[in-house]
Amino acid sequence: MIFEKVTIVISATDENKSLIQTVETTISNCNYKDIDSFLIVIPESADEECIKAIEYLQIKYGNKIHKHIQKHPHIGGAMRDSIDETTSSHIMFLSADMPVGLECVPVMISKAKENPDEIIKISRWLEKDSFHNYNKIRKSFNWLAQIFLRVLYSSSLTDFTIPVLISPTEIYKKVNFKEWNFPCLLEAVLLPLRMKFTIKEIPAKCYSRSEGKSKNSMLQTLLYLKVALRVRFMKKEAILTDEKNRNL
Repeated sequence: MIFEKVTIVISATDENKSLIQTVETTISNCNYKDIDSFLIVIPESADEECIKAIEYLQIKYGNKIHKHIQKHPHIGGAMRDSIDETTSSHIMFLSADMPVGLECVPVMISKAKENPDEIIKISRWLEKDSFHNYNKIRKSFNWLAQIFLRVLYSSSLTDFTIPVLISPTEIYKKVNFKEWNFPCLLEAVLLPLRMKFTIKEIPAKCYSRSEGKSKNSMLQTLLYLKVALRVRFMKKEAILTDEKNRNL
């Protein structure tokens, strides 16, 4: 495996300014030649301002910006669609609401170029004071969840629940996602972990949402526990995708 280029996937719904800022900041901070394209995945119900933001980016950056209207529902559908659409050697998952400091993006790409077979992901827990304007109760719950997952998976990872990462695309074309709602974000970390792929972390800052409304909920967050237990004890052969049945 060698690093050739990365497709940066951004899921968006009602973001406008933060979507533009995410793309522009990433382009200014990274080597332009390392980026195959930005694949912006939106549902059919995407906000008009969000669509206008994509059109603005397409005019400014040409074929570096691809808009994809979801074929499958929910955030899990967006993830499946983006993986299917990606043909570059590597894929990166970002969010349009800027929940993390974008200075982590060029670092992830640099690490991927050095270690092209590995998954490089961020961690909000590697350094102190990485959480900014973050709900204290949610932060405490998140901390307990990381401890639980570290023990359950006998892993040294410090942040399982944020899938901002860069990976060889072929890894995600192999994994068998089951979830369609927000717990699929946990699957994006746990399934490769169960397949024994190497995952390395880099520190990143975490911020509260800057624009748009959160689509997640406390119920969805609690469902992470069910997913964590299911993935931990599922047979390894069930982790791999049956290409014929992937989108059924």
